[in-house]
Amino acid sequence: MKRRPTVLFVHYTFPGVVGGVETVVKHHALGLAPLAEVGLMAGRGPVDVRGVPAVRIRLLDSLHPRISEVTGEIVRGDGSEAFAAVRRRIASALQPHFAAADRVVLHNVATMSLNLPLVAALHDLAPGLPDGRLIVWVHDLAVPRPDGMTLKDDDPRRLLSRPLPGARYVAVSEERRVATASALGLPPSSILVVPNGVDIARVLRLSRTTTALVDRLGLSAADPLLVLPARLVRRKRIELAIDAARILRDRGQDARLVVTGGPDPHDRDGMAYLEELRALVVANGSRDVLLVDEIGRSADERLVADLYALADALVYPSASEGFGLPMLEAAVARLPIICTDLPVLREVVGPAATFVPLDGGPTDFADGIERALALAPAAGLAGRVRRKSDWHRIVAEQVVPAVLG
Repeated sequence: MKRRPTVLFVHYTFPGVVGGVETVVKHHALGLAPLAEVGLMAGRGPVDVRGVPAVRIRLLDSLHPRISEVTGEIVRGDGSEAFAAVRRRIASALQPHFAAADRVVLHNVATMSLNLPLVAALHDLAPGLPDGRLIVWVHDLAVPRPDGMTLKDDDPRRLLSRPLPGARYVAVSEERRVATASALGLPPSSILVVPNGVDIARVLRLSRTTTALVDRLGLSAADPLLVLPARLVRRKRIELAIDAARILRDRGQDARLVVTGGPDPHDRDGMAYLEELRALVVANGSRDVLLVDEIGRSADERLVADLYALADALVYPSASEGFGLPMLEAAVARLPIICTDLPVLREVVGPAATFVPLDGGPTDFADGIERALALAPAAGLAGRVRRKSDWHRIVAEQVVPAVLG
């Protein structure tokens, strides 16, 4: 059986401390845990990553009193012996853990001046480690010479301008790559860019049912993701939306349409209409539309609300309405609305929707969807983030190769 690689993540504080870098460390650790033996190392805070072992070395804490004391002495121009003693203690504590790991990922601790004895200890240890074992993950960079002052040759702040020997560098943005290359004298091409992500399910407070559905059906990749919250009755003209999604795909877009309702329990024709819609979906290629059988059931209110939060637009080609409640629900979710030009829908939403004439066909709805999204940059940005910046995608496609490759 092949041995799983060991990966150690190092920061000043554990992910239980609220902070941007701590959040990134948590997602990296959780994402790599199925593929490697993952551990966390820090100086302070609750761990808050279930199932991941942690090593607490208190001198890694940027706010440890001893760290503050010896750093202050260095800044004042004295205290080199005390600094050297703390530097040796940290290096001694780190060495066995670094020697046992296949990868040690240093989040910010090698490029910031928040714990200078730790920076110095890393420079002491790096030459004795195999090339590539240390991965310096750059979120932020310290200014090694504040106010343009000249530092002594033995001032540890000079280490902030020197790359760790044998280390690989990863920056969280193109801007940070350029800045890191400039600060350390490295070629930009030697620094990999791996952006941070967002936990979409947490931010949107999606239910577990919705999250599982999105993962199973690959809805995060949709461009655009369209929702049609309606019972399957003929006057809703769901076939227009199905054909509009196909037209968008023919135009090169990865459009997906989710129809959340099932057959109307008060309509004897409901099952026959469902079968006709299923046949149309198959005729169109069967991948771009999700009816009640694909989503598993007629969606309940929670699933519909989650889809409103996740989708790029509401499509509503109904031929007649008494009110049009989905218009209000979509408006609360700030969704662009593309709907039939019915007097009652204009009454409900005013001029804010993109209206398609009552005698319009699927091409008119496809055109309306494109116009509405072009006029809604926030919706377009949200869709791009959903498709490209979800933590699951970032970890699988970029973090794993950067750490384990």
